[in-house]
Amino acid sequence: MPRTAEERRKLVEAALGRRELDCLLENVRLVNVFTGEIYPARVGIYGGFIAHVAAEADGGGCAGDTDPYAREVLDGKNQYLTPGLIDSHVHIESSMMTPGNFAATVLPHGTTTAITDPHEIANVLGLAGVRYMHRASRGLPMRQYILAPSCVPSVPGLETTGAEFTAEEVAEILDWEGVIGLAEVMDFPGVIGGGERMQSIVDEALRRNMFVQGHSPGLTGRELSAYLCAGPRSDHEIREAAEAREKMRLGMTVDARESSISRNLADILPAVRDFYAPPNLTLCTDDREPADLLHEGSVNHAVRRAIEEGLTPPQALRLATLHPAQSVGLNHLGAVAPGYAADLLLICDLQQMEPQTVMVAGEVVARNGQMTAAIPEPGDFATERRNTVHLSHLQPGDFSISAPCEDGAVTTRVLAYASEESLSAVCQQMQLPVRDGELDLSAGEDLHYVAVFNRHGAPENSFIGVIQGFGIDGGAVASTVAHDCHNLTVVASDRRDAALAANALMDCGGGIACARDGEILALLELPVAGLISTLPPSELATRTARLKDALRNMGLTGTDPLLRIATLTLAVIPEAKITDQGLVDVNRQELLPLFIAEE
Repeated sequence: MPRTAEERRKLVEAALGRRELDCLLENVRLVNVFTGEIYPARVGIYGGFIAHVAAEADGGGCAGDTDPYAREVLDGKNQYLTPGLIDSHVHIESSMMTPGNFAATVLPHGTTTAITDPHEIANVLGLAGVRYMHRASRGLPMRQYILAPSCVPSVPGLETTGAEFTAEEVAEILDWEGVIGLAEVMDFPGVIGGGERMQSIVDEALRRNMFVQGHSPGLTGRELSAYLCAGPRSDHEIREAAEAREKMRLGMTVDARESSISRNLADILPAVRDFYAPPNLTLCTDDREPADLLHEGSVNHAVRRAIEEGLTPPQALRLATLHPAQSVGLNHLGAVAPGYAADLLLICDLQQMEPQTVMVAGEVVARNGQMTAAIPEPGDFATERRNTVHLSHLQPGDFSISAPCEDGAVTTRVLAYASEESLSAVCQQMQLPVRDGELDLSAGEDLHYVAVFNRHGAPENSFIGVIQGFGIDGGAVASTVAHDCHNLTVVASDRRDAALAANALMDCGGGIACARDGEILALLELPVAGLISTLPPSELATRTARLKDALRNMGLTGTDPLLRIATLTLAVIPEAKITDQGLVDVNRQELLPLFIAEE
């Protein structure tokens, strides 16, 4: 609804036909997300809001359907009219775009609102990073609502990041305009264990009566009940049918995810299709990279996938409009009805879900896949010029692994992946040879060095281990995109290539690089916090495609080789990960020694 009494009075007058409408949409087939119906209708718009909706089949009139009551009449040409799409959980940094470039990319695909969590940049730059994302999102022809990052770092004591948020920092962010709640609470052991840090952070949101977003992969039974009692209300980290059913039965909102690295709709939606119109089910993209956003789309791609999994178009659209709006308390969004914001899409084919016209607050912002509204010129942000890779150049010897003996063999924990599609690794024990005091990987099958160097001003914090099943067959891959700590992470079979790729990122301020035989094969520069590029989206997508090709030539043949390395440090996703502190047993929340002493 409009904010002021005067604005509401004018909207009421427009609804009654006593005030001229800004726009009348006629000759449309309205997709009603309340009832699931599709029917011919007319829609009157005033002041960015919907004033009146008339179903033509019911003989209803629409105030403003004849002159002089509408300044503009738009012929919908018998297209489907739907609410604008809402992404219930997304990290804009994962698109590698600035907020403005992200808006220019997703708006033509129909995403008019995004619930964003800037915890990636927060883990690099702290409050300054969140402030940058907040300021850069203002004035855009898209609604970008920010949640205050709750877990900076994501797992205290198991990783070292560029900042640490307490309740004080979170409280400051929660009081900024456009911030609507607390972002994914990943430290669920701290929450259900009554840890003072997490309890005080969650309390800041709850005492403001704000939304608290959850993150609890695999949590079940009494522990899940405890987590819900503590305040978090949603979860996007659901990959299995049984988990989705349990969480939805307990009232938790499941944000079903279709990202670039996790595609969960095929497992979740068939399992809950028999539920009766569940309001606690939404669609989200979480982490989606540039080429996917440009070519497949954003939330509209998730809606397409939901329809492919058996939902009707109105059901699928409800998960990307009304449900996410209601779940976070944005009750003026998500439907085509009086008093709702006029964020609207005109679509020829609901199966394809590509809008021909996109409106935000009653203004056309995109047509036929192209922006028509201007994206404001970005401000002069010092954040965009700051090199955040605080490391001295590395040498090949910096990637050697000192063993506890001079020669012989030692039992070593190895981070092992079952497949290139898996995000989960386990720690396996292997007998590996030692030569001249260093671990020798040449005799093992598909073994590589994996290193994490703290780039946030604590260079003494580094760890080098062994990885199996990562996918490369030679050379090295280095990245400053490494969730959630975003430390410099390197996987290599050749230590010279490892140093070459890592040093290239230090010189350009961060990004992703791959090297082989002493040559940089591809370099994606992400100079803003080592996460984001200021390049136009099309050029950024071209460069990411070039990097993908190079990675595939190195043996990374999985669905998304670009982000393969980014999840190695994600210490909140079971079973095992690696950080600058060491190998992490995620389930037990503890560090593991690389070598196992012989008894």
